[in-house]
Amino acid sequence: MALAIFIASLLFKFVDVSSIFSAVAAALVISLLNAFLKPLLMLISAPLILMSLGLFQLVINAVIVLLASHLVKGFHVDGLLDAVLFSIVVTLIGFLLDLPQRVKRIKDSISFEEKEEADDKEGFTDYEEVENEDETHDMEEENKNKD
Repeated sequence: MALAIFIASLLFKFVDVSSIFSAVAAALVISLLNAFLKPLLMLISAPLILMSLGLFQLVINAVIVLLASHLVKGFHVDGLLDAVLFSIVVTLIGFLLDLPQRVKRIKDSISFEEKEEADDKEGFTDYEEVENEDETHDMEEENKNKD
């Protein structure tokens, strides 16, 4: 997220990040605010979120970005609309930066599933029972003795 914040600050004039350390601090503060403050804001504004079909969440994200802007020295966002645009752009950049890792994870899971299917074809199925010959012989003798 810090890299996405730093890239977004290079793209737009309304976002000012003085150093990469400020971007890391901003990412940390935004993450903490998202973890602790955002659920409370979502609960309080649930009717507005429902009436706007979820678009009010953009305003909540912008408020969190503005609050982080006030808390972190070296990180500044000009206004509410700029914070909305900034949060959208940071989300998109973060998605693009994470995309290669997601593709690799999906490929690994597909190859793992194919490997499991190949192992299943070679081995026993879940429903096959394997009996020991000695146990079968002992059971036959017990049945004869009962008769």
